[in-house]
Order: sequence, then C-alpha cells, then structure tokens
Amino acid sequence: MRITLALVAVCGVVLVAPPAAGAKTWRGKTAQDRPVMVRTSGDGLVKRVRISWRAKCRKGNYTSTTSFVPPFDASTTATFEDEGSYSVDLRRGLRARHTAFLSGSLDAKGVWRGTFRVRTRVTRNGRFVDSCRLKGERWSAKEG
Repeated sequence: MRITLALVAVCGVVLVAPPAAGAKTWRGKTAQDRPVMVRTSGDGLVKRVRISWRAKCRKGNYTSTTSFVPPFDASTTATFEDEGSYSVDLRRGLRARHTAFLSGSLDAKGVWRGTFRVRTRVTRNGRFVDSCRLKGERWSAKEG
C-alpha cells in the first residue's frame, strides 16, 4: 500500500509540475536580414532551429525556410551542428532537393551565432532544371 501511495504522489507531482524553467527562445537575423529562431528545452539543449534564406541559382533566386530538429549530428548546451537533405514539391511539377548545413554556438553574452549553407538541385520529372547555392551565411539570435 505504501508503494502505491508513493507512486501516486510522484505521479501527482509530475502532472502538476510547471514547464521546464530552462526552455528559452532566441530570435535574430541572418546576414541577408532574414529571420532565425533557436529554441532550447529545459535541459538547455537545442530542440529546434528555423532559418529563412535566399540562394542564388543559375536562373534566378530560390527563397525558403529550413527547420532543424533533433537528433543533431552534434549537440551540447553551448554548441550544435547538423547536416541533412530533404525534398520539396514545387509548382508546375518542379521538385527541389536541398542539402543544408547549420552550426551554432552560444557566446559569453548569451547570443547564439553560427553559419548556414545550402545546396539545391531543382528537377522536373527527374531531369535537371537548375542548381542553387548559399555559402556560409552568418546568423545570430538573442534571447527574447
């Protein structure tokens, strides 16, 4: 009976506990003046990064937003790094395949800073249409 009461008491504490105090959101801009958002969980690890970007293509520009979520390739409470690929269906039968890389570190002033790069290959029915690239775009985000 004591074990049951102890489990009920622990479950009750867990259910009424407030959200993690360490969860925070940082907002900022890239060097292109596009929005960046970094969100951490209660343990201080990054749980989401969203970055807007514009890449130069052979036939114009490509504008998009990319989100990064765990598991990251590397992650501590002061640094993170991730790389991956994803595809997006566009209008008129076009498809974009993005390979993106993002890194960031939390400086002594509490500002996240890092770089972002992306390569994009645009196809229609599997045939190459265009390629785009953004090299080493710097970004920063402050809490708030």
